[in-house]
Amino acid sequence: MSKILVDTIDTRSGTSNITIGSSNASQITLKSGATLTNFPDNSPVLSIGLASTQTISDNTWTTVVFDTEILDAGNIYNTSTGVCTPTAGTYLMIFTATVGGDTNSSLQNAGVKFSIGGTVYAEQTMNSASNNTRYANISTSYAHTFDGSTYVLCQAYNDVSSGTPNVYGVSSTRLGTTFQMVKLIT
Repeated sequence: MSKILVDTIDTRSGTSNITIGSSNASQITLKSGATLTNFPDNSPVLSIGLASTQTISDNTWTTVVFDTEILDAGNIYNTSTGVCTPTAGTYLMIFTATVGGDTNSSLQNAGVKFSIGGTVYAEQTMNSASNNTRYANISTSYAHTFDGSTYVLCQAYNDVSSGTPNVYGVSSTRLGTTFQMVKLIT
């Protein structure tokens, strides 16, 4: 990798300048009325997980209520309701869920999706009816432009032949059921 080392950049007229990293410091100093403009804001950023297992109704799309905020820069997520209301902008969202039943070979069908303002986006499903399993990991991702008042929900679905349908949480919320949302710089 190449580097360009500079102490001062002068404007063409010489009336204002920008000092960059003088004395090996990480800084930008504006002088003589110079301004920095058009730097987009890519906050907030959201990363949440499910630490404890959530029981859901069989054959019913259910909102996952994540109970652990790893990062919620902007306070856009409500851990009581599972509702996320991001500020205006375009976001990349990633939702991964570990779903299943509490007995071996009971999971027949499962799915995950985003409900944005009540409309379904990026639904991913799996069908294992002929080869039932206990667990499945399902992921979906989607980029969406929000207006600052529209909400998003992460929803999961289980169809089990016996036992209790669950969305599984684990003590390490980096694993299992997670949701990340990053505002894109546009």
